[in-house]
Amino acid sequence: MKGKKNRFSKVKQEYFFFLKKEKIFKRSNIFLYENTIEKMENWTNVDFKKTVKWYEKIRKLNKAKVKNIHLEKMKKWTYDKKKGVLYHDSGKFFHIEGKRITNSDREVDNWDQPFIKQVGYNGGIIGLVRSNINGIPHYLVDAKYEPGNYNQIQISPSLQATYSNLNRVHLGQKPKVVKKYFSKNFKTIRKFWVTEDGGRLYLKRNLHWIIQYNGKINIPGKTYRWLTLWELDKFIKMGHFVGPHLRSILSLV
Repeated sequence: MKGKKNRFSKVKQEYFFFLKKEKIFKRSNIFLYENTIEKMENWTNVDFKKTVKWYEKIRKLNKAKVKNIHLEKMKKWTYDKKKGVLYHDSGKFFHIEGKRITNSDREVDNWDQPFIKQVGYNGGIIGLVRSNINGIPHYLVDAKYEPGNYNQIQISPSLQATYSNLNRVHLGQKPKVVKKYFSKNFKTIRKFWVTEDGGRLYLKRNLHWIIQYNGKINIPGKTYRWLTLWELDKFIKMGHFVGPHLRSILSLV
């Protein structure tokens, strides 16, 4: 590992020297330059087949089931027939509303459709933690279950939660990484509001936040793992393994 660390540092410094020589180096782009080097090679000499087995093990151990039920029989959800809106009894999370679109200059000028409307419009936080392990940058990801996921489990960011979830409106557990990683010992690398798909979600956006964590790291739970950018790039090229939120936040890398 020490040899790989030294080689990573050597290649990075040579790349920086080249950029400076060509007078195109910008200190504000150091993160971008490092990411270019990170994806070039398997710097940690990791056996990627074992990384895939980690994912497959979590997927096979997942026992969650999904079945169809009538909308008006959902617990803690109410359909307001007068307003034509489906909403959570807490008034949080999201609503399902009908919208009529006119003068659109699309394939058809006018149509009606349901939309998911986030309460308060600010959807949540998509957070990605970066930390150096033996001198090589790694990213904390979560092999996360969502009931609508293709293949059930998708590799997701370190933190993926609405503000309603962060405030425990559902009375469930608070995301494990918030207190540990997003409270101290970190430096913000990227922080942007990013919009979601406007064909299904009405005016929704999420705060995308990448941090460099400089404290003592851990593995918050059995579905979490520290992966290199080289490994994440391999997963992305395999298709359905990586969820849309992780792909989106990696576009800021």
